[in-house]
Amino acid sequence: MVGGANCPQCGAAVEAAMPGLPVTTCSSCDAMLVISDGQISAVGDSGRVPFDVSPLQVGTTLQVEGARGEIVGRERWGWERGSWNEWLLYLPGGDLRWVAEESGLYMVMSPANPRSDVVNRLKEIDRHDNAALGMTVQHENTVYTVADIKTIRCIASEGHLPEVITANFPRESIDLRTGDGGAFTFQSDRNGASCWVGRYYELAELRPGNLRAMEGWNRPRFEVSA
Repeated sequence: MVGGANCPQCGAAVEAAMPGLPVTTCSSCDAMLVISDGQISAVGDSGRVPFDVSPLQVGTTLQVEGARGEIVGRERWGWERGSWNEWLLYLPGGDLRWVAEESGLYMVMSPANPRSDVVNRLKEIDRHDNAALGMTVQHENTVYTVADIKTIRCIASEGHLPEVITANFPRESIDLRTGDGGAFTFQSDRNGASCWVGRYYELAELRPGNLRAMEGWNRPRFEVSA
C-alpha cells in the first residue's frame, strides 16, 4: 500500500491506496476518495452498504486459476427486482477479478477485448432491449446467449476500487451465458463500454478463507485456514 491519509471530509483515518487502485472509501462518513500523487480528495458519496447474508467480506481469500487472492473492495448493484454484490479480488502481481454473487453461485470475471464487430453487435443488442433475449454472440471460440438486459445502479461501495463509481451511478448491462457455466458481460455507462468474460463457480471450488462469521451459520468444512 502507498502512503497514509485522513479523510478530507470528516478527518477519520483511511487506509492507504493500493497499487493500481487509486479509489478508496471512508468507513466513517461514506465519502468516496481518490488518492493520487500523495494527495487525497473527496469526489462523491460511496453510499452505505446494506446488510446482507453473504459469506464473503473484504479480507476473504479465494483461489482462482491456481492463484490465491484477497477481496479488497465491493460494489453493491441493484435494479427494480433486486440487488447483488460484486467483490474485487486482488491477485498476486496486481491482477484483478470481479466476483459477482448470483443465486448461490459466484461469477468470476476478467476483462475481455473482443473484436470491433462483436462490440458493435452487443451495442445493437442493447438497443433492442428485452427483444434481444436469446440472441447469440461469439467471442473467440465460444458462443454466448443473451440472458438478461437491464439498467442497473450502484447502491454503495466499500474498500479499494479501480475507478470512481458513486452511489446511484447508472449503467446498462447485458449478461450472456453458455450451457456449461460460461459467462460474458457487456456494460456501458458515461465512462465508456467494457466487456468481461469468465465462468460460474460453486463457493467450494474457490477454496475460500476468512469467510464472514455470522450467528447461526456453521462455517463450511471446505474453508481454508488462515
